[in-house]
Amino acid sequence: MPKKIKANHALISALKAWDIDHVYGIPGDSIDAVVDGLKVVEDEIDFYHVRHEEVASLAASSFTKLTGKIGVALSIGGPGAIHLINGMYDAKLDNIPQLILAGQSDSDVLGTKAFQETNLTELFKDVAVYNKQIKEPETIFETVNEAIRTAYAKKGVAVLVLPNDLLTQKIDDHTDKKIDKEPPAPKKPSVESIQDAAKLIENSKKPVMLIGLGTKHAKKELRIFIEKAKIPSIITLPSKGILPDDHPYNLGNLGKIGTKPSYQAMQDADLLILAGTNYPYVYYLPEKDINCIQIDNDPDLIGHRFNVDVGVIGDSKLALTALNETIKPIEERPFLQEMLKNKEKWDGWMKKDRESNDSPIRPERLMDAINKTTNDKTIFSIDVGTSTVWSTRYLNIGVDNKFFLSSWLGTMGCALPGAIAGKIAYPNRQVVGITGDGAFEMVMQDFATAVQYQLPITIFVLNNQQLSFIKYEQQAAGELEYGIDFSDIDLAKFAESCGGIGYTLKDPKDIDTVVQTAMQQTKPTVVNVYVDPNAAPLPGKIVPEEAKNYAKWAYRSVTEDKKLDFDEIPPISTAIKRFL
Repeated sequence: MPKKIKANHALISALKAWDIDHVYGIPGDSIDAVVDGLKVVEDEIDFYHVRHEEVASLAASSFTKLTGKIGVALSIGGPGAIHLINGMYDAKLDNIPQLILAGQSDSDVLGTKAFQETNLTELFKDVAVYNKQIKEPETIFETVNEAIRTAYAKKGVAVLVLPNDLLTQKIDDHTDKKIDKEPPAPKKPSVESIQDAAKLIENSKKPVMLIGLGTKHAKKELRIFIEKAKIPSIITLPSKGILPDDHPYNLGNLGKIGTKPSYQAMQDADLLILAGTNYPYVYYLPEKDINCIQIDNDPDLIGHRFNVDVGVIGDSKLALTALNETIKPIEERPFLQEMLKNKEKWDGWMKKDRESNDSPIRPERLMDAINKTTNDKTIFSIDVGTSTVWSTRYLNIGVDNKFFLSSWLGTMGCALPGAIAGKIAYPNRQVVGITGDGAFEMVMQDFATAVQYQLPITIFVLNNQQLSFIKYEQQAAGELEYGIDFSDIDLAKFAESCGGIGYTLKDPKDIDTVVQTAMQQTKPTVVNVYVDPNAAPLPGKIVPEEAKNYAKWAYRSVTEDKKLDFDEIPPISTAIKRFL
């Protein structure tokens, strides 16, 4: 006869079976049975008590982006579970597995409008690939196992809603069952699709490649491919680092925060190769109807954004390996040389930006200082806003760095949770967060979490007392600036009040010294950098519609607002370079 154990201990056993070694969350009455189970195994599973549940789910999604292992967050039912939703959608939209353990009112009062009772399965219906409320505690071990396996298989969020009283009940112990954790074998592309793709490549004079996150595990094969075929290559934002920034064929990012050479290559190409990406901004893809090859595991994504002539359905590493074995080496490609001349000009502009010692501090100069004090293993957690633009354009990232953000949801406030997760995942690596004051102040309370758990991270806050990216969005749309300014906070003093270290940086002469000193600290550190509020995150290529709207904004500022601050207008020389 099987021995008896509490249901909460069976749940914890399932977590251990999947090698889960930590959980983020906040305790409370409707999840306390799970927390009690975690207490029993505190030497095996760490519990990180955050200050806000949103940070728990964002840290969990960040951990998975960094490691590929499933991240876990828990909360009470009602308000706690509702707070988790932001990080859950971040996981959903970035296609990564996540496990959410949500408390719920006791089973005997469900449906009676009990305190904090909410219909959580209905609430999570859209965000989850697995969504189940426990009704019978006897199957909890099997249910947790099924939830985690589904999250991995479908690359999404698995939710278990847990009435607290059910987890305190005694059940038969079935936790010795073997767990099948073997991932499915990578999908091999067809020989025919590889041969068809190779023909298009060999017949192309002007191929260009757009590299997505789906090639993350194929860095070596990718480099061999573009070098053998001599293909100028462009990276999507979340795939920064898959091809190192200093690779001679890397033209940079595409889109509003991309580079001018990448836009030029796209429009001049006669063949587009999409590898592991479902790039959403179709207006930056070639305007002409050129030949296209798309490599993707998901057949539903083939042709989703651009007309595809050859769909290579399968694992990108296997596909690129097969293409490397099939295509003939290209000795000389004039198109590549032409694109590299464009890149050389752009790199010259970027170098000049990095060297600016203008006052107020230029964000580009700050990125230069960060480059000098980081290494090829540094982890960069990037927030959403102008901090995304400056870090993407001016940080030098290699294949062994980790550079990540909230790619598809684009939620502000992701850098601090990401840095916390980065230090937990890789305690011996340098971890840097880059954020704006608007984004940081959404989650700043959890800097105290980093202090509490002695996680020495360095957070650079680009302080301009405004939602700067929103300002330029308004301008680019021909709208007047409104609702974007807010009062200043002494973030260095805040960091110190939490028990960490804080620096204030205002003078350009101090940039290198302060950045280097901050990076050497062994406590969580905030560097409050007062940057030029008029540093314009201009697109790499200003398209005619954007130029027209900037003019509209200037006209409305004069005629309706009765003012036009010339400091807010981007330098004419820079604007012309980006437009022509």
